[in-house]
Amino acid sequence: MTPPGPGYSQFSRWTWGLLLTGSLGSCVAGSEGPTVGRNPTEPGPGLEADLFAGPIEVPDQVRLDSILEMTIGVRNGGTRVVNPGWVIRVMLSQDRTIDSADIQIDHFSAPRELLPGGEDSYLRHKKLRASTPAGSYYVGSILDVTGAVSESSEGNNTLQFPVPIILTAQGGAPPGTN
Repeated sequence: MTPPGPGYSQFSRWTWGLLLTGSLGSCVAGSEGPTVGRNPTEPGPGLEADLFAGPIEVPDQVRLDSILEMTIGVRNGGTRVVNPGWVIRVMLSQDRTIDSADIQIDHFSAPRELLPGGEDSYLRHKKLRASTPAGSYYVGSILDVTGAVSESSEGNNTLQFPVPIILTAQGGAPPGTN
């Protein structure tokens, strides 16, 4: 199997990577037959959701006290529908490890249900505070921060490959470029 070429979206390449590593095997495993007489959004025998923090798209550089446009990706690698309402946090980190100690730049509730094996993305616009120190950062996400979704694995709710971004001072260049 060869990876998708440059004409494919970042989500397609992400999905291909999950297939290659076997992470999507749970999309069909555990199916217990027909759901007649059962609400398909309720967990059945062997059915569990599994949220994955997906790719984030941001510009390479943005000026502080301006609007940051972001696309936040998520995926349900499980076998159960995830209902809307679970919370996503978007963080700004000085290192590649995204955690709750980083600077929170956004948080929101997922507005749509996420089908088993499905992926979604959310376009967000947030104003960056001028008080944030200029410099090099990484943008990442943490999914289901309130624990509202019962999942087969909670270990993949934090984005493992955050994207770099440079925050510049108002009207200035990035630090260290003068």
